[in-house]
Amino acid sequence: MRQCLTAFLLVLAAGLLAGCETVSKEQCVAGDWSEIGRAHAAQGYPSSRFDDVIKDCGRHGITPDPQAYMSGWDQGVQLYCTPLNGFNLGRQNTSLSPICPPNLAGEAERAHRLGKRIWTTRDKVTQLERRIDDRQREIDRLRSELDRIDCREKKGDERVACRDRQNDLRQRVQDARFEMQDARFELNDRRRDYELTLAQVDEEARRTIPGYQQ
Repeated sequence: MRQCLTAFLLVLAAGLLAGCETVSKEQCVAGDWSEIGRAHAAQGYPSSRFDDVIKDCGRHGITPDPQAYMSGWDQGVQLYCTPLNGFNLGRQNTSLSPICPPNLAGEAERAHRLGKRIWTTRDKVTQLERRIDDRQREIDRLRSELDRIDCREKKGDERVACRDRQNDLRQRVQDARFEMQDARFELNDRRRDYELTLAQVDEEARRTIPGYQQ
């Protein structure tokens, strides 16, 4: 039993270590350092990620080529630091990596802000939709609790307390309804804002972002 458990833990640890690797053993053996560097930069990783490549491949007795890696990394930067990629990252609420050189950073950052406008207005809609759903669940829960309360068999102080509890639950249901109604009114406004923002951003993106498609 102990041997089986030990073997299982070793396999698990190996899997976790593999999941943390920057590059796989197969990539190290293949030695396409330029493509590895290109892929890393295209994902927004800094050139210092090469240090992790050295460590990972070193475990397999392989020494990466820094010049080939950096050559590929420079190519990947050109792919990452485009206005279109900046726009898409902003629309996903993903930060723009600081790897972009000055001659590319300006347009990428501007496009990122443009894309972020879509995410920001959409997030307001999403938050209100969640608030409405939360209020509806609260109303359902309060109604269910209210239905389970029966004061008919109670007397004296117990009857008074029971009815007070019923009244409290009814008031909380009413409050939740008002909150949900207010949220619905606001949701309509935010949806209009979102549609307007989409149209405005789409118009500007078509003019300023090469390769943009809605």
